Amino acid sequence: MANIRVAHFLCAVFAAAMIALTGAPRAIAAEANDESAAQPILQTEVPSIPGPKRSVAVGQIDAIGGLSPPSAGWNVGGSLAAMLTTALQESGKFIVVERDALSQVLNEQQMAAHGVSGGSDAPQPGKIIPAQYLIVGSVTEFGTADKGGGVSVGGTSGLLSGGLAVGKTSGKVAIDFRIVDTRTSAVVSTFKVSREISSTNVGVTTNYQNISIGSNAFWNSPLGATTREAINDAVTHIAEAIAAGHWQGLVVEVDGDTVYVNAGSSSGLKVGDHLAVQHAGKTFTDPATGEVLSQHMTKVGAIEVNNVEEKLASGRYLPADPQQPERGDIVEFEQ
Repeated sequence: MANIRVAHFLCAVFAAAMIALTGAPRAIAAEANDESAAQPILQTEVPSIPGPKRSVAVGQIDAIGGLSPPSAGWNVGGSLAAMLTTALQESGKFIVVERDALSQVLNEQQMAAHGVSGGSDAPQPGKIIPAQYLIVGSVTEFGTADKGGGVSVGGTSGLLSGGLAVGKTSGKVAIDFRIVDTRTSAVVSTFKVSREISSTNVGVTTNYQNISIGSNAFWNSPLGATTREAINDAVTHIAEAIAAGHWQGLVVEVDGDTVYVNAGSSSGLKVGDHLAVQHAGKTFTDPATGEVLSQHMTKVGAIEVNNVEEKLASGRYLPADPQQPERGDIVEFEQ
């Protein structure tokens, strides 16, 4: 009886292998090679964030020492930072500013400042959008391990090689994140995303050595699908943490009872919004570390927004203190 069951099992595997070899691998290989059909990284509903959009930047994501990715050529930390940047942009909930290529942006501005490049469209120094929040992190686990025996039918198809197999692939994608308030350098939130990789089936086994991280072939693999889930989890955590904080802008100009601020429709400001005007008072810093311990703020009034452009808004000033608002004063969204 045992021999009969083994024979039936092998027949079933062989039948599945023949079906896959005549059709499935070609379909998978075609999808893997069709980069134009790439799906968005973000595939989950992101929590709403009240008020105008916050500006965020993804900083360095390190790979913890000893981490061995499936492919030696992969820059895991840099690739995950790029994926997170793309997912945050796809959400439409943030103003995402570039930091990875900032040196190149600064170089373009310096060339314009020194007359090397010119014209009305030349980049100007001091025009970089500041990030209110910086997101950094560390990859602690990233990989798979094939477990169990099974039966393999050899073969190669496109980027996916190793043939058809019955077995189990397991592993984990885990990343520790920190969200930093760039104005004070305070860590406003820490969290960890962790997703288990588990795939058991008769299908195409993946040789990650032949796949580029971030390609369609990667996203179609068990590791790629789990990485997408982890990035989606991270975007949700970031939105929830930032929603708990305050949006801040700055006073640009004061003209009588009209106050202009450095945010507009692209930031999500609308006619009818109310902004509190805060004047920064004394700042207390740690003499040893320079850390901002406290900053005394005085509310001098509010702005009732009545005109919104793409990057500029203005409104009627409603005083609450004899002190008048000044250029550089902080404005905060009032719900």
